Amino acid sequence: MDKSATRVMVIFTLLGAGAIGGFGIHRLLSAEYGMASFDFVIALSFLSLGYYTHKTGKDGLARFLSAALSTVGPLVFLKAFDSSGVYWVYSSTIIIYYLVPYRWAIGFNSAMLLSLSFVLWGTIENTSELYSFLVTVGLINGFSLMFALNEERSRIKLKELSIRDDLTNVGNRRALSERMLEIINKNKRYGLNACLVCIDIDKFKDINDTLGHGAGDTAIKKLSSFITHMLRESDEVFRIGGDEFVIIAEGADQSAATQLTEKIRYAVEKEEFIPGRPLTISLGVSILKDSDTPESWLSRADAELYKAKSAGRNQVYFDGKVIPASN
Repeated sequence: MDKSATRVMVIFTLLGAGAIGGFGIHRLLSAEYGMASFDFVIALSFLSLGYYTHKTGKDGLARFLSAALSTVGPLVFLKAFDSSGVYWVYSSTIIIYYLVPYRWAIGFNSAMLLSLSFVLWGTIENTSELYSFLVTVGLINGFSLMFALNEERSRIKLKELSIRDDLTNVGNRRALSERMLEIINKNKRYGLNACLVCIDIDKFKDINDTLGHGAGDTAIKKLSSFITHMLRESDEVFRIGGDEFVIIAEGADQSAATQLTEKIRYAVEKEEFIPGRPLTISLGVSILKDSDTPESWLSRADAELYKAKSAGRNQVYFDGKVIPASN
């Protein structure tokens, strides 16, 4: 739940209700009861959406309905009451791009622009005025779309940066937590098998101390790439700190997990990551249980990793037992 987004949505509905309600009060005092009633209905609709967002903490429905109100409101007012409703079209066009994803905003604004053409056709004697108005609204729509697309690209880029490890470009701890939660939810719905593998480079401190941190970083990057290329498309690797990695093997049962982890351990042992210096890894494996949370699942895999390192390193521990080494 994004509290910031819901808070902004509540503020938006309050501002919208206040602005339109102010017009309603003015028209009520001017004895324009029909238009005042319409303004109050729109203002109360915004207040209701704000209240719903505040109580539930969900802003998706409120955004969609607010965009619909912003689309229909000016058209109804223009058709039923007064031509001054055209002024609301300009602000509505921009607001809709703020409220909903740009694909939906294009649909709402296109519908509003088309409807405006029918509503205004024949009511404006000078067709050049109608053309100028529609072109102006179209330009506002185009510029708003450009800003929305830029914002979308920036959002995607920031999201990507927030879940990627800077050194290896694999997922980081945050990405791991999100993916584990997805897998656990799939398990609850469909009974999906999955295994979690914690990996640690053996005696990594010695590499840093004798060869320098640059050599250590190189080893981490090479190991990350090496493991990634050994995995299936459905498997993912994450770096959660230092020389520790985690693999999520979606759909893997006990037998598949055993084969995968020992294959990785053996392949790393035979590969030369640092010239003239052997490099090995220890692995701890945990199969997903129905009662697992992300924390409990990771804790069990980490405990198995600790057993593997305590028992001599360069081995795989699974359910408290060492997996026999490949020949």
